[in-house]
Formats: sequence, C-alpha cells, structure tokens
Amino acid sequence: MGYMRHHTIIVSSWDAEAIELAHKQAKETLTKLVSPIMGPFTNGYASFFVAPDGSKEGWETSDTHDLQRAVFTEWLNTQRYEDRSSCFAWVEVQFGDDELETRIVNDNDALIRDRGLKE
Repeated sequence: MGYMRHHTIIVSSWDAEAIELAHKQAKETLTKLVSPIMGPFTNGYASFFVAPDGSKEGWETSDTHDLQRAVFTEWLNTQRYEDRSSCFAWVEVQFGDDELETRIVNDNDALIRDRGLKE
C-alpha cells in the first residue's frame, strides 16, 4: 500500500562552473525532478533543488528515485578537493512523512562528520 515520505535535495555553490556541472549531472540522473538554477545571488551563490517524486514509499517510482538520489549525492561527494572540502553545500531532507518524521537524511558534511575526518 505504501505511505507518504517526501525527499528533496538542495545544492548551492559559489562556483558558477561547478553549479552548472552539478545541475547537468542532476538532470542526467534525476531527469524531470530538477529545478532551474536560481541566482547567482549574494556572494555569487547559486542554487537548485531536486523535487520530491510524489510517490509512496515502497512503490517502484519511489525506489527508483531513492537510488537516483543516492547516485547523485555520491557524485557530489566525489567532487571534493584533496583536503576533503567542497565548493558544494547540499542537503537531502525528508519531510511530509505519514509518521511525522522530518529530518536531514544526508548532507555535505556527513562524510567528514561520520568518519571523524575533520581535523
């Protein structure tokens, strides 16, 4: 039967070339769910987001988009500099959950935070 649980990803960067590359990657991975790039605004930051798929958990559409979001966030993590920093700030958020679970699912600091890599 399934239940509602939305996921969205927000990506921001001060690097115009990098945000264009990330946007292109998102559109290749998640196709129709990707917004246009907004900005740049203050300090040159521009952003886009990946919209929720609208599917109930456990449905094929939801499972497909869960995998695609994971592929995209993994790609974002591969774009890190040698010192593990990144020009991307991003977050994946879960909301609109039938069980009232609103939370951050993943973010650009998770890799460093979870592995204790921050010096």
